[in-house]
Amino acid sequence: METQGKMTFTCPKCGQKLSFLDGSIIKLVGRLKATTFSCKTMFYFSATLGQHGCIVGEGVRVQDGAKVELECLNVLCKQNLTAPYNDELAELRGTDEAGNEFKVVFSKIYGKDSTFVLDMQAKKVTASYGENKDAIFADIHERRRNFFGEGE
Repeated sequence: METQGKMTFTCPKCGQKLSFLDGSIIKLVGRLKATTFSCKTMFYFSATLGQHGCIVGEGVRVQDGAKVELECLNVLCKQNLTAPYNDELAELRGTDEAGNEFKVVFSKIYGKDSTFVLDMQAKKVTASYGENKDAIFADIHERRRNFFGEGE
């Protein structure tokens, strides 16, 4: 499956639409935690697969290497989007213009660029992006778990 045309991204739990501005931006709530503080702000990601980086809410600076806990915008859901197989990855549901559904998995570590597109019916990775993609994919394989929640 290859994604076709404009994509819409949603929360995997409640279905809340997370893509805005004609589908070009993904908007998520992000939380940064440390022993002495917690900060919550908006994170704006490009909806173009393979385009990494984000814009962070005003007044917040994020250092490379910081883990950002991402959650759904829906105040009734607030689902933590962390992948069940790796706490450094987040998952979103995606649909393209042709109606193809897929899952997008990406790094929650600020500055660690990796994105994977998964065809859940075929149970395969259809695309991967980012300079850190190989290390993250190898780490998942080493843990003897894959993206589809099955042990080897």
